[in-house]
Order: sequence, then structure tokens, then C-alpha cells
Amino acid sequence: MPHRHITLRPATAADTPALLALMDSVLEWLVACGRPEQWGTVPFSQIPGFPERVTDWASQGVITLAERNGKCVGLLALAPLVPPRIPTGLVPEGSMFVHTVMSDRGPDGRDVGSTLLDEAEHRARTLKAPALALDHWAGSSELARVYDRRGYVKVAEYDDDQGENTVRNAVRVHHLSGSPTGVGI
Repeated sequence: MPHRHITLRPATAADTPALLALMDSVLEWLVACGRPEQWGTVPFSQIPGFPERVTDWASQGVITLAERNGKCVGLLALAPLVPPRIPTGLVPEGSMFVHTVMSDRGPDGRDVGSTLLDEAEHRARTLKAPALALDHWAGSSELARVYDRRGYVKVAEYDDDQGENTVRNAVRVHHLSGSPTGVGI
């Protein structure tokens, strides 16, 4: 069905308002679900310096935008740079890191997260990266199930100090070497 089609494209600086609106709506949904621990309660668009960082990342080709019927319904931030908050030695050298993947929480977001994770794997394989890595809030059994099913193995947990709060995060690695599915024989 044409209305279900997802289009992926590199984000540009001009997409910053749509990207921030998506991020703010996902945050609002998390808070409404009683999960403020995941990203806090301050909208991303109101965090000092954050909109500029989104614009910079979009300009550098780090962000892939998912659209459905011309509307921003998801984003993937993927780069070969492991964030400094990740404990050293957990992510194989040369890996790609999924900094953010998110999708609209309404019907337009259906299958978007999966499509974006497929894109991350495709890009990592194209670049011959040994693995994809990411971190996520350790308090979410839903995220753990999603990433487990996709082959992301939890390698550690760490505490991330975020001002007055400390958040427990899980680090996951999806090894890409071996067979086309990333699983050794």
C-alpha cells in the first residue's frame, strides 16, 4: 500500500525542526508511559546546544531520516565514533555505533525502527565494519527484547550521570563477521 511506504534519505540541516519535533514527541510519549528515566523530561528542542548538535550531525551525514507520505517518522544517527560515555574496550575497533534510532509512536511509525536498524546493518556491512554497537536504558525490558531478537548481545552495563540523576544503560554489540546474518557457523 502506498501510504505504508517508508522512504529513507540523508537528513539535511533543513530537517532539524522535523527531527526535533519527532524527538520531542517520542520523549512526550515515554513520559506519558511513566518512563521519564529513559531520557528525562526536558524536550530535546529545549536542551541548550542540542538543536545545533542535530543540525551539525545532519550536515555531516550522520542522520538518516525516515519519511512516510512526506512526514518525518523516524531517524537513525549512525557513525564510526563511539561516545565517550561508553566504557573503553567494549566495542570492537572499527565498529559503527547507533547513537540514536527512534520512530513515531503512532501508526505512521509502524516498521520504521526495524527498517532503520536494517539500514544501519547494511551501511556497516558496506563499510566492512566488524560490528554494530549501541547503548540503551537498561530499565527497558522492551528494548532488551527488540535488540536481543536482532542479534545485539549485551556486553556490559554502566551508570551514566545526567546531572542530578544517574541512569543505568546497557551496551550491546551485534557482530557482523561470518555469515551474511552475522552469526557464525
